[in-house]
Amino acid sequence: MKVVDTKGQQCPAPLIATRKALKESKYGESFKVLTASKNAFENISRFLKDNGMHFEIEEKEGEWSIIITKSTASDPDKKAEDYCSPDIKHFKKGEHES
Repeated sequence: MKVVDTKGQQCPAPLIATRKALKESKYGESFKVLTASKNAFENISRFLKDNGMHFEIEEKEGEWSIIITKSTASDPDKKAEDYCSPDIKHFKKGEHES
């Protein structure tokens, strides 16, 4: 089984890696995504639900393992970047402090 290790990566990198792995997978094929970020885990889970993908979750000591099965024949139509909302004000488009 293919493993996509995103531990240590910040959003949107884990989602982009997950989306890429989905695009490279065939219908019915499974792969595993690893993350140590609760934020990334929540964003990936929401992304997968919104794209109709089947997945299973295992959490152990602050690390998540998400086994994803490509359960639709089409590629995800949602953009991974849309699932990450930066918490730092100056990273939001059009909002800059002087």
